[in-house]
Amino acid sequence: MLRFAGGDRRLAPGDLSPTCHVPGAHADLYGCERCGTVQQPALPAGPELHDLYRAMRDDAYLDQEAGRRATARRLLDLVEGQATGRGTLLDVGCGHGLLLDEARRRGWTVRGLELSASGRAHATEVLGLDVADATLESLDPQRDGDLDAIVLADVLEHFDDPVGAVRAAAALLRPGGVLCVVTPDPASRTARLAGERWWGYLPAHTYLLPRSTLRGLLAAEGLEPVGDVGLRRSFTLAYWIDGLAGRAAALRTLAGLAGRLALTRRQVTLSLGDERVVLARG
Repeated sequence: MLRFAGGDRRLAPGDLSPTCHVPGAHADLYGCERCGTVQQPALPAGPELHDLYRAMRDDAYLDQEAGRRATARRLLDLVEGQATGRGTLLDVGCGHGLLLDEARRRGWTVRGLELSASGRAHATEVLGLDVADATLESLDPQRDGDLDAIVLADVLEHFDDPVGAVRAAAALLRPGGVLCVVTPDPASRTARLAGERWWGYLPAHTYLLPRSTLRGLLAAEGLEPVGDVGLRRSFTLAYWIDGLAGRAAALRTLAGLAGRLALTRRQVTLSLGDERVVLARG
């Protein structure tokens, strides 16, 4: 059924950037009455979608590098709480490579996949990471598998086939390996209260899976859910205020003052209660 009506403009690479959070820019959003999954079927799929991601760049992404690294370290703490050791970790949709860099510093052997030429260039040329222009489904379990950990952080909602993505990840894990999925939850209280202005309803999000649906999908693909916690993100206070101001008129004046206040440059760690970190073991 139609959940929220949207526009019909043509999707551009910039619409897919992680910092593009313009409310109401999505196309029509449909909700499954049985499982609660929200789909945006107007989005392109396959090679057409991949080419858009290859052309995507996000020049503002590294403005929040310190906070993004702090968030990555918390994710790695969760992964390491379930992993048997620090072996080989694959980050799918690794962007600029910040999580991979943090994992490498901890002793992991790291690899990444990233379609965006701009993000991949930073990961490989600036950070010296092993990051390929490839999709998860293109990997061969015989050649690329036996992984100790796979991270799908802020990426499952971008796949045109999330079931196929989880299946591909499961095939790449060694027995006992850990899959970490971070994704917005459209069934969360925050999403329900925000309605059509919820930040998760973006032009880049193809499927949004409720936490219960995600856990069922993982189990159906032979993975045992072993952790399910809310994500805590770190950004500057100014970044938080600016994001909330786009959805609450009362905060727009405060957002205008934010740049003048030294306090707003401080890191603030919050959970809005609408993003889950779900861990599963192969």
